[in-house]
Amino acid sequence: MSAQRPPSLLALRAFEACARRLSFTEAARELHVSQAAISRHVRGLEKDVGCELFRRLHRAVELTAPGKQFAAGLSAGFARIQQAVEAVRSIPTRRLRVSIEPAFAAQWLVTRLEGFSAAHPDIELEVETSSELRELGRETDIAIRYIDARARLPRVRHKKLFAIDGIPVIAGVRRKPAAWAKDSAVLGHRLLHDDNGSSWKSWFAAAGLEGFEKSKHLYFSDSSVAMAAALGGQGVALGSPGLIEAELESGELTQLGQTRVPFGQYILLESNERATAPIRAAFVGWLEAEVKRR
Repeated sequence: MSAQRPPSLLALRAFEACARRLSFTEAARELHVSQAAISRHVRGLEKDVGCELFRRLHRAVELTAPGKQFAAGLSAGFARIQQAVEAVRSIPTRRLRVSIEPAFAAQWLVTRLEGFSAAHPDIELEVETSSELRELGRETDIAIRYIDARARLPRVRHKKLFAIDGIPVIAGVRRKPAAWAKDSAVLGHRLLHDDNGSSWKSWFAAAGLEGFEKSKHLYFSDSSVAMAAALGGQGVALGSPGLIEAELESGELTQLGQTRVPFGQYILLESNERATAPIRAAFVGWLEAEVKRR
């Protein structure tokens, strides 16, 4: 048999079935192919191995000595393959569906997920980033959502992860001007929004400043995009220190002024399905530990 041309798996399977049943017809029925196809595979295999594997009798076939030896090895090999397949099928899939508010995912969670995977390699995460409501149990197992400070908390059972405050941030520079420590430093910069302007209006009111209407504005539909614009030097955005801690520490972003305003909070909701209870508990426990460490 040529080392450069191994026999086809189909030919090996056809021969093993014929050897086990001692019938080309029965082998064809088992493998759902024609008898002619079985004969063709066996002839090709005999050519590959360089010897006859069957003696063709009048209405029957029998294995030659090399055929018996070959069949025994193949039968053992196919049995091990089947055992491997059944072993994999018996392993339960531990997949957890998590629906996460986009800014929380991009600015806080994603960089930490490697730690969860290392601690729980047997749990597969299916992460969806969305602000839309999802039906717990049917559409997702866990949901992490942002609740505005002015909105009512949901009536369903939930856990508070952490509160969010807003501070003005701008792309960092080598030498931070002394005037940037004052709230008035915001004036003259374009204001970057991720809502209809209400957050910035609240900040101006808290800082006791006028000038919101006279400022230039740029509106986005997502806070992570507004923060990316701030990093790109397009203006000043309201960011939460808890979500942009790395950028503040590296100097990529710099705080303007001292005033901060409450934005809201992130909460966690989970289904009550028994089937996913163990893996939900693992994720929630890990998440709460990460929140405490932040």
